[in-house]
Amino acid sequence: MGKWFSAFFSQAGFEVMISDIDTELTPEDLARRCDITVLSLPMEIFPDVVRQIGPVMPDAALLTDLCSLKQTQVQCMLDHTSCNVVGTHPLFGPAERSIQGRRVAICPGRGQRWLVWWEALFRSRKAKTTIFSPEEHDRTMAWVQALNHFILLCLGKALEEDGINLNHVMELATPSFERQLHILARLCHQDPELYATIQLGNPYTGSAIETFNKYARQLMEILSGRNRREFISMFREVQELGPYLLKHFEEEH
Repeated sequence: MGKWFSAFFSQAGFEVMISDIDTELTPEDLARRCDITVLSLPMEIFPDVVRQIGPVMPDAALLTDLCSLKQTQVQCMLDHTSCNVVGTHPLFGPAERSIQGRRVAICPGRGQRWLVWWEALFRSRKAKTTIFSPEEHDRTMAWVQALNHFILLCLGKALEEDGINLNHVMELATPSFERQLHILARLCHQDPELYATIQLGNPYTGSAIETFNKYARQLMEILSGRNRREFISMFREVQELGPYLLKHFEEEH
C-alpha cells in the first residue's frame, strides 16, 4: 500500500520521499523534512517507528498511517509526537487502479486544519470518505474484517475437510455462493501475517465472533430439531434488515 500511495501522491502533484529498509534516507530524516509523513508499516513494528520519528516531527506537520486498526495506532501517534495526527484506513487493496469510488476511513487524532485538508484531498479524487472515532472504527472492523475473515477461513476448511468435488461445487454454485467462492479464492493473494494481526489485534474481535457463534448454535438447534416454525421466524427477523441495506446500496449508486 505504501507503493500504491506513493504513486497516488505523485500523480496528485506532490513531491514524495520514501524511507525503507533499503534506502539511504532514514525515517528520522524523512520526518524532519516532510510536511506529511505517512506510515505504511506492519502493525508489529508500528510503535517502534512512531517512537523513533515522533519526537523529531515539526509541530505543524501531519503524521498519519495506513493501518487496518486505529485505536492503539492513533493513541501511539498521539503519545509520541506533538504534531497533527490523523488515522487513515484505505478500505481497498493495492490491486485497485484508482481511488475513485473506493472507501477511506479517517480517524481524527489531533488538529483540525490537516484533518479537513486530508479528507478534501481524497474527496477531490472521488474517494468515499467517512470520519470515525478510532474506537468506533475498530469495533466496526471487527465485523467488516475479523468476522468476515473468520467465516471465510471456516468455509475453506469445511470444504477441504469434506472432500467434496470443487468442480461440482463451482458448476452448481448460485450467483451468491459464486461470489463467496470468488472472495475465498482471493485469499491466496493475501498476507496471512496481516490477517493474523487483524484477527488478534482488534479488541472487539472476540465479541463479534461470539455473537455470531451464538446464533450459529441457535440455528443448529433449530435444524437439529427440525423446527420449521422457528426457522421461518429467524429468517423473517433477518429479512427486516433488508430494506435498510437496500436503501443504503441504492443511495450509493
